[in-house]
Amino acid sequence: MRKIFAILAVAAVAVSCNNHRTVISGDILGVEDGTIYLTEPVRNGAVVDSTTIESGKFVFNIDEPQAQFYALKSADETILGVYTEDGHITISGNAASSSVVATGTPANEAYNKFNEDMTLFNQRYAQAADDQEREALIKEYYAFIDKAIEDNMTNIFGVHMFIQNKGYELSAAEMTAKLNELSEPMKALPIVTEALDKAARKMKTEPRAEGSQFVPVYINIEQPNVDGTPVSLQSVVETKGNKYVLLDFWASWCGPCMGEMPYLKEAYAKYHKKGFEIYGVSFDRKAEAWKAAIAKQNMKWVNVSILQSFNNPAAEEYVVESIPTNFLIDCSNGEIIAKNLRGEAVLEKLAQLLQ
Repeated sequence: MRKIFAILAVAAVAVSCNNHRTVISGDILGVEDGTIYLTEPVRNGAVVDSTTIESGKFVFNIDEPQAQFYALKSADETILGVYTEDGHITISGNAASSSVVATGTPANEAYNKFNEDMTLFNQRYAQAADDQEREALIKEYYAFIDKAIEDNMTNIFGVHMFIQNKGYELSAAEMTAKLNELSEPMKALPIVTEALDKAARKMKTEPRAEGSQFVPVYINIEQPNVDGTPVSLQSVVETKGNKYVLLDFWASWCGPCMGEMPYLKEAYAKYHKKGFEIYGVSFDRKAEAWKAAIAKQNMKWVNVSILQSFNNPAAEEYVVESIPTNFLIDCSNGEIIAKNLRGEAVLEKLAQLLQ
């Protein structure tokens, strides 16, 4: 599930740079004298540097081989995110009114512009008169994101935007091809190398790309069912009579997942006796909610969960970043032949395969 109009939460990024030198000087209001910190947002807020802030003034001198994205924090709260690119970055504004900005380098300037435009866009959406206007704004929003990416693909902010937004839309093969078009310095960004690694893992469980000789096969999962008995995906795939198994990742708290249930129930009722089975992996945390959803939705197929939300080894193996996500497996050879069959698509695909 994704929030359409959420302000971008920037992950750590970096770029290769020789003799990297960043100076961050600040003169801000709304922060008490004491210590101010640079922390790594994606590593549990680990502190990487600190300095004294007095009357709103502070200076960081950073000398490291790679630029990074850090969170600037006081003792009490996060003030803003800042790219520590080579150069002199100026921090100014009022922390009490959340108006602090970082200026002076390309990625920070682009990030500021994006957030300014996004704030105005959110205001327009909140003030929309009706559903028709809101639908038009949603289309405009996606065009706005695409333009922000297009305008900034030569800096680390734009590349990060591309990975964060297009990672949900593009196949692993498409993502790999696009990232390999970047210049060598941009390809050296850790965010890019991480994305390429993720795409390589994703390719193992995505349907075969056109022209590719690589055959993606399912990765076995074994987790407890509602009775606490371990059930493996392999045992379901290899059950005599099963021809196709839909590996479905879902959760009771996920609205879109619940929206898919009528289609899955119809598919199961229509095609189960013809060789169709579902192996559902829930990302719930509470057994009561999980079991109640199964009972309420009358989900007669195989359901398993370790009740740890996305902290599930299967999420890592199948690179599941949002739900619902599903994979259709051909039991004859274990090949994954389709992914994310939503709504009527699952019925249409099974009609082709099992009629």
